[in-house]
Amino acid sequence: MKKILSLLLALALLSLPILSGCRNALPAETAPVGQESDTARADAETKPTGKPLSERTEIKTGPLSAAFVEGHADFALDLYRKYYEENGKNALLSPLSVAVALTMAANGAKGETKAQLEKLLCAGMDVDTLNTQLYTFVTSLGGNEKAMLKAADSVWYAEKVLEPSDAFLSLMQNYYAAEVRKIDLSLAKPEQPVNDWVKEKTDGMIPSILPDRTIDEYTAMILVNALSFIAEWQNKGMRTWDKTFTGSDGKEKTLPFFSTDEYGYIKGEKETGFVKRYAGGTYAFLALLPEEGTNISDYIASLDGEKYLTLVNSAEDRKVITEMPEFTSDTAASLVDLLKVLGVTDAFDPDKADFTGLGATKNGLPLYISDVLHKTHIEVTKDGTKAAAATAVLVPAGSAMPVEEPPRVVLDRPFCYAIIDTATGLPIFFGCYEG
Repeated sequence: MKKILSLLLALALLSLPILSGCRNALPAETAPVGQESDTARADAETKPTGKPLSERTEIKTGPLSAAFVEGHADFALDLYRKYYEENGKNALLSPLSVAVALTMAANGAKGETKAQLEKLLCAGMDVDTLNTQLYTFVTSLGGNEKAMLKAADSVWYAEKVLEPSDAFLSLMQNYYAAEVRKIDLSLAKPEQPVNDWVKEKTDGMIPSILPDRTIDEYTAMILVNALSFIAEWQNKGMRTWDKTFTGSDGKEKTLPFFSTDEYGYIKGEKETGFVKRYAGGTYAFLALLPEEGTNISDYIASLDGEKYLTLVNSAEDRKVITEMPEFTSDTAASLVDLLKVLGVTDAFDPDKADFTGLGATKNGLPLYISDVLHKTHIEVTKDGTKAAAATAVLVPAGSAMPVEEPPRVVLDRPFCYAIIDTATGLPIFFGCYEG
């Protein structure tokens, strides 16, 4: 059987520990990372090459369009519903992480392959417009020393396998501030420089994104995006106490809980919830608690982008007493099957995929996506939140009224949550916690 060239596209949306003095670097012009591992060599093959590269073109941006906000919300909830179906309990993913990774890949796609990716990512918005809208959205995020989202991007290619397109590399530089590096296929573990880069950008929280033997002589390119979310609460919990949490399986467990008063009460038809802001107000934690007796899987199945945005936008500036558990959750899964269900099929078929926009392979073999790997991590405490995700796309090549008791939302049974951008309500992370 004829082997196919491999292209590896990797994305990491990751967080660092809560620290002060962090730089606002979204998107980030990241400095070269030295390779100091036992299996990596500090030579020219793993250092920035400077290709293509002219000076970055100034990107003309305007406000985010309603079509982008609605389209990205649809993408986020469609993706999460299928992700939960496959992964179940405590499933967490980053819609923004996956969107950026697939949009980077879409810039090298053509024909029906490109059309299917565009349809999935934002209801058919063309990739040129999507580049601009994502750039506008991501660069608007930033934050402050106590609550920040940061980004770094890089393009890795194997020069013996692929001559990358200057046009593609320029797009990566202009819209994603991407570094350009070479893959050293002579290393015992050629994945190590990429993993070291990811480890450095995530302060060790995710020590690797690529498994051993991911890169071989057929690997053509790797695209890596790293995002870090670092946030302290605007209103911190003063203490914790032990409280019973009832999981989706009916089993009880004792968890540390904390309580705060917030002003972002949500009352929907089949749920209550709240918005709890992080320091500075740019980001918030959104909690949605289905009405008692509702199975969390049934509730998730009922959520779509329109309902999600309606709930976010319905938050009242009304005092709500919140109680929530401290929790940690991790998820790892392949996204291939669910992406196929969502309509992206040609990209995974070596006979149909068209990624010729990435560049020309040295021996004419085609490129296609063989796997899309996604890992996530979140840690919520009374002090703040640390969240991490990594996606690897492998492509072989008030008035005086009676005082009312404020509502109370107690997250002591399965609930959905998101880390959101408060300006748009769009989820950066979306997950559920079932104990």
